[in-house]
Amino acid sequence: MAEIILGIILFNSVITRQPDWFPFLKEIGLIYLMFIAGMELNVKVMMREGKFLWYVVLPLISFAVLPAIFVRLGHPFYIGIIVSVMSAGIVIPVLKESRLMKTPVGAMAVGATLTGEFLSIAAITGIDIYLQHGLTFMALVSAVKIVMLGVAAVLFLKMMYLIAWWTPNKVKRVMESEDPVEEGIRAIIFIAFTGALLAYYAGVEPILGSFMGGLIFGNVFRSKGMFEDKINAVGFGFFIPMFFIGVGADFDLSFLHSASAVLFALFLTLMVFASRLPQLLQLLAGKTGTMEAFAATFLMSAPLTMMIVAGTVGFRTGLIGRDVLDAVVLASVLSGIVYPSLFRPLGRRILKKMAAEGNDRKERARAAAR
Repeated sequence: MAEIILGIILFNSVITRQPDWFPFLKEIGLIYLMFIAGMELNVKVMMREGKFLWYVVLPLISFAVLPAIFVRLGHPFYIGIIVSVMSAGIVIPVLKESRLMKTPVGAMAVGATLTGEFLSIAAITGIDIYLQHGLTFMALVSAVKIVMLGVAAVLFLKMMYLIAWWTPNKVKRVMESEDPVEEGIRAIIFIAFTGALLAYYAGVEPILGSFMGGLIFGNVFRSKGMFEDKINAVGFGFFIPMFFIGVGADFDLSFLHSASAVLFALFLTLMVFASRLPQLLQLLAGKTGTMEAFAATFLMSAPLTMMIVAGTVGFRTGLIGRDVLDAVVLASVLSGIVYPSLFRPLGRRILKKMAAEGNDRKERARAAAR
């Protein structure tokens, strides 16, 4: 990711101290990114295609197996959780850039990573609640708060949907035509950050609130027209790059002076791919071609945002030390660079293959017409 490298160079060579407002801007970028990720997850379509069960079961296998492996190796179990998390933070931008977002490979990667991301957020939230309260009544209260947050979000957006149903001309002006005052974009920003704020006051990670807001919004308002392009333009054009630059800015180059620490980060990078082996084996066993299966798996092996979130939560709660957190940051950066780079040549070959198959179909259609 160019933004990550820019952040590393800029804040380790040119600027020695981050401005006071920069961490805040980074958090805003992450919150907006989680909102867009939630908006892309279409649960009903995945259930209709019969893939939703696989999308849920396969990440759970990694969450069960990887922590046991790390405990066996003498490391904290939580490192296994960190390398098993999934995120669409890099997957969606890379697919859009590669023009594969609407292809079967793109739909597969997005569906799997978004479902895995939701499970990752749920797992991190559950561990965070357990460490704060244990198996007590207060833990139950925190869980109830999360459920109430989801119910409130559903009711709010359903109310918005009813208002939209009564005023279709206004909705059409916002979603399918030019809106000179951008009322829709302002409403989206309000929903994203209100969800994050409510989650914060409920005692859970703010990204859970923004993700749920995006998930519910995307499933309530199915037909978004050019409005979706505006949402992506605001996010990928400004907010989200600030998050990636902030990731690079937080990386301490002095960490690279320790050979053992770098080797551990490389090991974590490999384990990220190993955690995706259930998905790879399932794809190879199905009707997916070998090239498509490896392309999707490489892309799913770039959980940059959730790795950093999981590492930060683990450090804050005392599950991992500072040295492990630095290794996690480096591993997340490496996985965010290496695996998408391995995906891109395969993605280009998939595009060429699809173009060739399309031309063959056209030729057969012409021949049949003659």
